[in-house]
Amino acid sequence: MHFLLMPLHLQNKILREKGLKMNMGLNNLFLLGLVLSLLGCSQEQEIDISPNIFGESVVATIDNQPIYLSVFNRYSMGRLQKPVEDLSDTERDALIDELIGFYLMANVAEIDGVTQEQDVAIDMELQRLQMLSRQMATRHLDQNPPTETELQLIYQQNIEQLSGRQYKARHILLETEDDAIEVITELQAGGDFQELAIEKSTGPSGPSGGDLGWFTATTMVPPFANAVTTMETGTFSATPVQTRFGWHVILLEDINEQQAPGLEAVRADMTNMVEQQKLQEFLDLLRDAAVISISDTN
Repeated sequence: MHFLLMPLHLQNKILREKGLKMNMGLNNLFLLGLVLSLLGCSQEQEIDISPNIFGESVVATIDNQPIYLSVFNRYSMGRLQKPVEDLSDTERDALIDELIGFYLMANVAEIDGVTQEQDVAIDMELQRLQMLSRQMATRHLDQNPPTETELQLIYQQNIEQLSGRQYKARHILLETEDDAIEVITELQAGGDFQELAIEKSTGPSGPSGGDLGWFTATTMVPPFANAVTTMETGTFSATPVQTRFGWHVILLEDINEQQAPGLEAVRADMTNMVEQQKLQEFLDLLRDAAVISISDTN
């Protein structure tokens, strides 16, 4: 915490610890000289009197340390999703009290040297990096939003993944290959697939006749997907299909060629993909402009 923002009794304590004594009547003048000397200021140097980045409005003070309205408003938005002008008196008092508690605890932490402890310093540094990175990413995208041309291009590049075949199937899951072969034999003899699934399947779809509904090949484990994609509609697998779940007998009921949705239906997803590309390109430029050296030692 800045020396001048400390409560007066803490300023005095620090000065006493440094072996400095002063007349209380000359306190402010002495402090000004001390701070200027610590900052390396001289009579020839100009003192920075730029406007306060937090603004001038204050909602409370703690030993003359201000809690700025801008800080309070941001806290209110995060805490209650309300700007300060929409707070009730009870809400306003409660939030101010919470902030006062944060300031008091933070002040003591700084005085006790908590911020100089390695674990705390590391956490603060990581939070700083993450916060600034998010802010810079947001600013870059605000200044370089996806264009319609870019959205059309990314849509065309992904149109094949947005379309494709869907399969509707049932299966009977069994513990051993012999059990699966036995079911296939019963099916070949005219057995009813749904009834056999209800009777013999160990999977969760058994009670519903082994119904798996509609799915794409990519949503199934590879052995199952490979079997389904080579089958004809209305047929069941002639040999058991093994996966990590057990042994399957599969009935392919239908195939549907899924049409790719229009751009408007997937605009949010395409926008996100373009934004990710823009951020990666921006980061690549920053990497190219930087001198980066990675140490081999831990």
